[in-house]
Amino acid sequence: MRYTMILEAFRAEAVYLVIGVSILSWVLWQCLSSGNRRAGPLSWPVVGMLPSVFLHLHEIYEWSSEVLIQSGGTLDFKPPWMTKMFTLVTIDPRNIEYMVKTKFGNFPKGAYFNSIFQDLMGKGILNVDGKEWAGARKIMSSIFHSHDYKSHLIQTLEELVKCRLLPVAQAACESGAVVDLQQLLVRFTFENMCVVGFGLNPKAFEKPEAEAIARAFDDALDATVRRFIIPSTLWKLMRFLGFGSEEKLNVSLQLIHSFLHRLISLRRHELVGDGTDRRHDLLSKLMMQAEAEHSLTNETELRDTCINFVLAGRDTSSVALSWFFWLLTQNPSVERKILGEIEGVIKRRRSRGEPEAEELRVEDMKEMQYLHAALSESLRLYPSLPINFKEVKEREVLPDGRVLAKGTSLMFSIYGMGRAESIWGSDCREFKPERWLKEGVYVAEKASKYPVFNAGPRVCPGKDFAYLQMKLVAVLLVYRYRMEAAEGVVVVPKLGVNLFMKNGLLVTLHPRHTTPNSLD
Repeated sequence: MRYTMILEAFRAEAVYLVIGVSILSWVLWQCLSSGNRRAGPLSWPVVGMLPSVFLHLHEIYEWSSEVLIQSGGTLDFKPPWMTKMFTLVTIDPRNIEYMVKTKFGNFPKGAYFNSIFQDLMGKGILNVDGKEWAGARKIMSSIFHSHDYKSHLIQTLEELVKCRLLPVAQAACESGAVVDLQQLLVRFTFENMCVVGFGLNPKAFEKPEAEAIARAFDDALDATVRRFIIPSTLWKLMRFLGFGSEEKLNVSLQLIHSFLHRLISLRRHELVGDGTDRRHDLLSKLMMQAEAEHSLTNETELRDTCINFVLAGRDTSSVALSWFFWLLTQNPSVERKILGEIEGVIKRRRSRGEPEAEELRVEDMKEMQYLHAALSESLRLYPSLPINFKEVKEREVLPDGRVLAKGTSLMFSIYGMGRAESIWGSDCREFKPERWLKEGVYVAEKASKYPVFNAGPRVCPGKDFAYLQMKLVAVLLVYRYRMEAAEGVVVVPKLGVNLFMKNGLLVTLHPRHTTPNSLD
């Protein structure tokens, strides 16, 4: 019996040894033959290239950018066996223009993206395709281009900047305290989206519930993003059993949904009493439009639209501004040029005899050509949405010759594009606003080269308002304060749908003299 047990143990050890040697031999073969295959992460049996992704998760955007550049602009990604993950990543402008414009109809968001964001975004404009998307886009465009809604956007923006953002910044400046500027900007843009989207009173944000709702949006988005790096069968099991990040997502969504359903119910009562004719927020506009067209818009549709609106406008602008201000702390020469441009606007206002010439307003922003270029350059290096996902509806051949089967999931890296010499030249990693100017006037690049606001039919309808918001916030903060990054602060991107800074942006605010002459 003892000899039998020893023999069985020996056989088991031999099996493990054979398996280990086989795996080691395979890895060595992969490494030795790497010169004969396309550059890219090591592809393992069963799990594909996923181990390399996990290994570089802390630097995923920089690492993936380098891999894509070394791969010639497009990488054939090997996902784990029997999973529905993306299988191609590209930064090639030819491929991107083909997907988002030339053959737009054949490259929807697709089932993979939809399944991940279904719980959070529902059937909102950011998560639907085809006729559903076209219908939602038409409705949103008509509202965004209405005169009273645009006036409401501008009025709300000016009021919130001066009544909510600046007082907090001034208090931090006077106390000398270190402030997380990213957190401050996220809160400001969240409040802005809630006022213009839901018609909330700014004073409502002083209540504890507002803080809880804001945090719920953060938690829901973080939990949803985790689905990209967890095999679908696993996160769906976690959702079914209600644990881990899926439990966090469920709790957050319950809070958000409850809040919005109460708000929608309240607005319906106002609509019956003709109270919405004085309202110009998105929710009221949607409900009045549905009534005028005698169409039924249920609460779930309204709720999903509101959630998509907040997600589209809250994080994108705040993230963009955070990176912009950080870049200014690293590039004082750019900051001086922006200050000089502000001084020029103030001097022109004084020459026209305008009262309170230093009180810059939204209409002054169109004169800020260099500032517009600096914001665009910041977004080039640190796009708010670093990646975009697509799926192939029918068999397709990309401009680079790759054949894509029906149902193929793929993505393009906007972050990686900004670091490609083949697209932006040898100075692509430099913060250089001048690359956007021609004889002092801002000149936009082709969307296929710069898809920061998406491109083609799905280009962001709120792009102009986003620039307006960013420019006004930038001008009023830069004019009043000199920002200094806290000692020892390390600024790196955080994994997510939006390019947040992992540790926030810790700065101290120092007062500037407010007379134009002191800006020299």
